[in-house]
Amino acid sequence: MGGSSTAKKAGPRDAASKVAQQRLSVLELAREFGNVAEACRQRGMDRTSFYEWKRRFQTQGFDRLKDLPPIHRSHPQTTPPETVEKIKALALAHPAYGCNRHEAMLALEGMPASHRCYAGWTRAGRRARSAARQRGSAQAPAPASI
Repeated sequence: MGGSSTAKKAGPRDAASKVAQQRLSVLELAREFGNVAEACRQRGMDRTSFYEWKRRFQTQGFDRLKDLPPIHRSHPQTTPPETVEKIKALALAHPAYGCNRHEAMLALEGMPASHRCYAGWTRAGRRARSAARQRGSAQAPAPASI
């Protein structure tokens, strides 16, 4: 009755280690069965995920079976908020100007950005103007007839 499984049991583990251990157990089960599909079926894992975890384990070891850290919500190339506000102000002040002209005007002021950025924000500005016009027409009194 010797304890053969005591080598794997260490002290308390964090949640990431428990998840990694579960993934490792699927890899071991597949090796035991000699059948990946059956091991995945028993553990409720799709085979694509199995092969991804197998590749990670073979190349970088047990630590790579843990979940990766989350991706930051802000992108390094995000347009700064002050530039966005300036674009919206230009779009409202000069509704007839296109994206290229807005881009050129801001470049002269030292605020260069991609024309795609201008297109998105000027579209947002047009939506804001349209909504303001609709609200204004509903609230404006009818002209008096003479």
